[in-house]
Amino acid sequence: MPAPTKIYFGQIASQQWQDWVQVINVSNEDSQMMAVARDEKGQTVWSGEKSLRPFQAWVVPVDSVSPNQELSLVVSSNKPLVGERHCHLGTQVLAFPGAAPELRSVGRRLFFPELSGPCQDWFRIFNISGQTALVNMVSRDLEGVIVKQFSTQIGSLGFIHFSDEMTGNVYGSLEVISTQPIVSERHLHYGEVIKGVAVGQLGQVLDAPMPTTLYFPQIAAGVWLDWVKIVNVSQEDAKLTALARDEAGKAVWSSEKTLRPFQTWIVPVDPITNQKDVSLTVSSNKPISGERHCHLETMILAFPGACSEMKTAGRRLFFPEIAAGSYDFFRFLNITDQTAMVNPIIRDTDGIIKAQFSFQIQPFGYATARDEDLTDLQGTLEILSTQTLVGERHLVYAPSSYKGVTIGQFGQVLD
Repeated sequence: MPAPTKIYFGQIASQQWQDWVQVINVSNEDSQMMAVARDEKGQTVWSGEKSLRPFQAWVVPVDSVSPNQELSLVVSSNKPLVGERHCHLGTQVLAFPGAAPELRSVGRRLFFPELSGPCQDWFRIFNISGQTALVNMVSRDLEGVIVKQFSTQIGSLGFIHFSDEMTGNVYGSLEVISTQPIVSERHLHYGEVIKGVAVGQLGQVLDAPMPTTLYFPQIAAGVWLDWVKIVNVSQEDAKLTALARDEAGKAVWSSEKTLRPFQTWIVPVDPITNQKDVSLTVSSNKPISGERHCHLETMILAFPGACSEMKTAGRRLFFPEIAAGSYDFFRFLNITDQTAMVNPIIRDTDGIIKAQFSFQIQPFGYATARDEDLTDLQGTLEILSTQTLVGERHLVYAPSSYKGVTIGQFGQVLD
């Protein structure tokens, strides 16, 4: 699929929460952009326009629009674009890419691999269509047993929200089935478990084709702890194999598991890392969904399992933000059996190229780019590769902004 010309943000928060939304013209021509904010009934309450040069950024001025009411935001363009939203309250930072059908983050069947019992889960569902959406929610426990089901309706271009009281306060997963295309956000607030910490995830789209192999570019070594959860999202038993590889692509560990429909496997990854990072590939004979959290005290990185079907693996990746003054770390996993020739392009927020360089990644191996490799500027990062990659960004905020806070994002695929 081509890059999108319209992206969706399910929430612009009200009251104490502050939003930052940045969109980028990822074409080689000037673009005309329009941002439209709507209330929960789908009524337009604000719009703004902007002309952007190639690869120039626009920070959409959304905060002043929503002091007293929650909104959605749609940004459309006559040229391809991507975007990212951060929502802040103290040390709680939620990060989401702009969603689009082309990026496989909009669909009619969405899945969240995790519901967390003692923490607070909050969900936003945004109907992006011109028709009323009839939506069914199914929560299950770790064994795949249905705990609760409920339904709702969402008006055209409207949204709803619900929390874990509706899903049964369970350890498990959540499936969302809709008659119309929707975007859904999960906000996980750790509460008393880890005070002042929250992470955000978009629902994973399970409209066909569904993945049978998921990639996790990093399982961290040293003091970082990893948690990887895989769910069999089919109606049949699944046979799964997890394979860890080192930087050169050499297999160093494997494990197998059989899962019943919608049963969960917490892959036992932490004992295998020792002193060096590894990557992790989980394959199955049936469709699967997965998620990884990487923890160090109050710093939590959350990533879905990546794959070509979910548009999180590709040969052209784009990161809508690199942050001056904070620390950026990137990990790239080559998921093919051929050497990848990789060219990063660093631009400032006006779209001016500030640096370019190249490196190679061995078959099934990985490479790392750190802040010192990228020049410390406010801008964007584009990755061009001869082979299919998955790219992770770890943003560690500077102590002067959000001490002890980090967020993770995948590179958005522009193949």
